[in-house]
Amino acid sequence: MKKRLQFICLFFISLFCGCSNSSQKDFAEIKLGYVMSAGGASHEGALEFARLVKERTQGKIQVKIYSNGQLGNDREMIEGLSLRSIDMIIVGPSLIGWYAPEYGVMEVPFLFRDYEHLDNVLYGDIGKEIEETISSKRKIHFLAYYRRGPRYLTTTKRKVIKPADLNGLKLRVPELPVYIESWMLFGANPTPIAYSDMFMALKQGIVDGQENPLETICTSHLYETQKYVMETNHLLSYYIVAVGDHFYEKFEREQQEVVIQAIKESAVYQNELMEEYENSYKKILNDHHVEFIPVDREAFEKIALEKIAPALSERLSPGIIKRITAVK
Repeated sequence: MKKRLQFICLFFISLFCGCSNSSQKDFAEIKLGYVMSAGGASHEGALEFARLVKERTQGKIQVKIYSNGQLGNDREMIEGLSLRSIDMIIVGPSLIGWYAPEYGVMEVPFLFRDYEHLDNVLYGDIGKEIEETISSKRKIHFLAYYRRGPRYLTTTKRKVIKPADLNGLKLRVPELPVYIESWMLFGANPTPIAYSDMFMALKQGIVDGQENPLETICTSHLYETQKYVMETNHLLSYYIVAVGDHFYEKFEREQQEVVIQAIKESAVYQNELMEEYENSYKKILNDHHVEFIPVDREAFEKIALEKIAPALSERLSPGIIKRITAVK
């Protein structure tokens, strides 16, 4: 009986030790978070990044992806970088508007001519200034940029062809002054609502419309609430891939270089996918009987140039709008 009890005790001790050893990770982990849903080009870019890192480190570093806001909204994840609870985030340019408002110009409608112009700004002197400002204020560092498709205006019931058609329209916008003031000057009634609350706000009729890239409209199922997509293409935007100071403490220099190179290559991959996905998003929306509406783009551009840019210029870095438009 005594031997039997000893055997049982040894069995459970060995079982416990085995479980304990198996649960310990033999690799370093990068916790990557973002609010975008699976199924979009940005998510595919993150998956490619994870694949490259695992392959090039022989599994010694692995990326764990938390999509769809599992780690919180954009603000909460940015705080997570500071608190060291998150290693890396993919976040919209709201990060710049919140923590370096003097560069909030990056989300002024109709500012960028095309994606080449946008890339030349982001990867040029102006982009470096913004990175340095954010780094000094928040200890957050930009590694790469993922392209987002152009932003479109969508509505529940109203077709918008010219700015006057926006009169009184309750429009969900991000919680940033540049969006609020811009759409107010276009004639709408902008209502700042967090991304995570947007769908229910549209469904419950708290707001009548919103503006976002087609990826967001599709992957967030906004076609369930929105009837019209206005072809405004009013903002060429992007996602920022960022890390906190602890990234450089957690990994050795050679490992940092592998990770950074992988995220840059994933950005190239994601940018190519974005162009392919735009056509598929349009098909999805057409299949859900959403109607695309051409707009009087010149009328919108006129307000952006004559009203919005001057109204915002006093709060921005001196001469920043002229500097951006001068970039080739």
